[in-house]
Amino acid sequence: MAVPKTLTLPAIPIRDMVLFPGARVPFVVGRSASVKTLELAIKAGDHLLMLTQKDAKVEAPGQDDLYAIGTLALVESVIALPKDYYKVGVKGIARVNLRRYDDTGDVIQAEAYLLPEPAAVVAGTLQPFHQAVEAFLGRNSDASRLLSLDQIRELPLGKAIDTVAGLVPAEVKQKQDILEQVDIEPRLDALMRLLELDAARSEVDRTLDEKTRQRLDQDHKQYVLNEKMRVIQQELGKKEEKDESTRLKDQIEAAGMSAEAKAKALEELERLEAMPPQSAEATVSRTYLDWLLALPWKAMAEERLELTEAERVLDEDHSGLEKIKARILEHLAVMARLRNIPPLPGEEGQRAPLRGPILCLVGPPGVGKTSLARSIARALNRPFVRLSLGGVRDEAEIRGHRRTYIGSMPGRIISLMKKAKVRNPLMLLDEIDKMASDFRGDPSSALLEVLDPEQNGSFQDHYLDVGFDLSQVLFLATANVRHQIPEPLEDRLEVLELSGYTTKEKLAIAEKHLIPRALEGHGMKNMGVRFEKAALEKLVQAYTREAGVRQFEREIANILRKLARHTLQPEKGDAFDPIITVDRVPKLLGPEKILETRAEDTAPPGLVNGLAWTPTGGDLLTIEAAVLPGKGVLKLTGKLGEVMQESANLALSYVRARAERLGLKRDFLDSVDLHVHVPEGAIPKDGPSAGITLATALISVLTGIPARADLAMTGELTLRGRVLPIGGLKEKLLAAHRQGRKAVLIPSENARHLEEVPAEVREQLSIHLVGHMDEVIQLALTRMPEPLGPEAGVPPSETAVHTNPAREKSANPQ
Repeated sequence: MAVPKTLTLPAIPIRDMVLFPGARVPFVVGRSASVKTLELAIKAGDHLLMLTQKDAKVEAPGQDDLYAIGTLALVESVIALPKDYYKVGVKGIARVNLRRYDDTGDVIQAEAYLLPEPAAVVAGTLQPFHQAVEAFLGRNSDASRLLSLDQIRELPLGKAIDTVAGLVPAEVKQKQDILEQVDIEPRLDALMRLLELDAARSEVDRTLDEKTRQRLDQDHKQYVLNEKMRVIQQELGKKEEKDESTRLKDQIEAAGMSAEAKAKALEELERLEAMPPQSAEATVSRTYLDWLLALPWKAMAEERLELTEAERVLDEDHSGLEKIKARILEHLAVMARLRNIPPLPGEEGQRAPLRGPILCLVGPPGVGKTSLARSIARALNRPFVRLSLGGVRDEAEIRGHRRTYIGSMPGRIISLMKKAKVRNPLMLLDEIDKMASDFRGDPSSALLEVLDPEQNGSFQDHYLDVGFDLSQVLFLATANVRHQIPEPLEDRLEVLELSGYTTKEKLAIAEKHLIPRALEGHGMKNMGVRFEKAALEKLVQAYTREAGVRQFEREIANILRKLARHTLQPEKGDAFDPIITVDRVPKLLGPEKILETRAEDTAPPGLVNGLAWTPTGGDLLTIEAAVLPGKGVLKLTGKLGEVMQESANLALSYVRARAERLGLKRDFLDSVDLHVHVPEGAIPKDGPSAGITLATALISVLTGIPARADLAMTGELTLRGRVLPIGGLKEKLLAAHRQGRKAVLIPSENARHLEEVPAEVREQLSIHLVGHMDEVIQLALTRMPEPLGPEAGVPPSETAVHTNPAREKSANPQ
């Protein structure tokens, strides 16, 4: 249909584009007013006025927000999209000049008049124009696919200009300048300037691309843009600011790394520079560099090696443990001496590595192993870091994972060095006896390099892949059970055994450390709370059974919690009373948790007290034997391990071999069975040290002679009756003392270990040293058996005795 010169039509404002007459473009309509206007345009004859916004960010443009020169367009296609959007294809028809723009109604209406297309006669301009278009199509592959030079030559000059202007990449304002030129000559001049700018920009891009290709071998978009920006700054002569790579390089230079680590870091930085920043490989490399830079390559804590101060700190933090503290001070003294040795030529400023033995504190829970390590760190003014090895099975937890694995990280040794922030922390290897090995490797083997002074100067973590100096780290280790420490690892350790505390020592620890700490932790420091000595003794004897003081501390805290409630809710219970007496303990804690097996005046035949070692300290081991009608069967109950079952069979063989000497017939087993039971059947029991106890129990029940009720014993037995030495002597004697025994039989070869036993225990126990089972029988039974025939065997040797007569009965019936 014929279009009038003055038009009133639906209008749609468009953003980021200019529609030229003769051009076909698609665009998306989504604004509510534009959608309604589009629907009206389709009904009104498929014509629209297309007006470009001056600012694309304006959501509801008015007439002042639109360029006055727009385009009359024919709607050729409309496709409905989700969420009330439309994709519209339009073709430009002619230029229009906007006179009135009305957006007050449901649809946008605009009044405009057509701008006529002038005659296209411009002499001498066609050839340069065609050459410029040919060059443009040659460097722009997208435009050349849509248009050819022959098509341009066949079009009138005005339409040819509009067609090329629609394809030239330029800003909206530059294209709008061409649209607003009605006359051919200024329109052509504007397009030629635009083509010249495009040619110059393409030349710059080509130069930048060439220089960029010389710097890198990949064409990732982000990195290309960064390199172009760098070249642009260099071309403009601007001073280039420090980028991330430069900062990382400066940090590497200042980190004080070893030559090997520095070379590795610079190599990794070079690889990082060649990667796109958003790639996964770049993240891996950057994380690796962050780890290298975070490690303390040269930072050292200001160490304090003053023995007087160290002794003061140890005494302040721990009561008792005199031998242990003395050995620690000896270790520190050697360290101090090594620090005073002048360095060798060429090694000025370097500290000598710590080549002394690595102390390993072994003992049951709660005896102060970890707190001793903390005290040593405080005395030396070194940072304290702790590596818990309980349950560690994977070698990679020590050495780290290789960077070929996804999510690989350094091992825990390197992680702790990062946490310590210095090269010389005190590192505690806690629970070193609880490591295990499986298909993932043996972590104890990995620790060999850590603890070996000949190797740890260049510890190789799999993740770092460079040596790290651990020679200035002061290593300490702890364990509960010595024989569970891997043998190659134990060879690098000097074991210091913390056996446990006597009741007197526990009371001193409670008064000096546990109670003040508990009062402060419960907010009752200034409330006058006081524990009587008898009350503390009651806690130790009736509510805890341990070598250390951990459960003791819990029971003290339990009492304080109840007192704290009494202060706030007196109506719910007793009024607050700060004095804890022995009578109040059961009221606050309930019935006694532990009923000690106290010595009796007499015991039935077959009942003998042995002594056992447990990971939590020593304990009394009561063994019962009974004679039953039968045919010589030995029955064992009480969840006994293989070694203890063998000890029972060995004990029976000894009794059979000495039958007549013990007053028994040779065929005494033909008509009887023997039953040996160890109470507390749910608890596993094993070990050879119950040998003499089992033999005594069998002899007692078979002869009908009771064993002394106030006596306990320990020792391994051989077939010939020899008594062999045992381990855990201190713990066993502490158990005998704790449970009220007056006398103890121990192997004579354990005499050298008696000095480790507290003097308080030695003074209150009669300790008999025995070397043969005959001596055990003589001391343990209330009277000696009457032999049936000639006495045979080894006569009792002269018994060495450590005894306190005041503790033992006035007479021992023989």
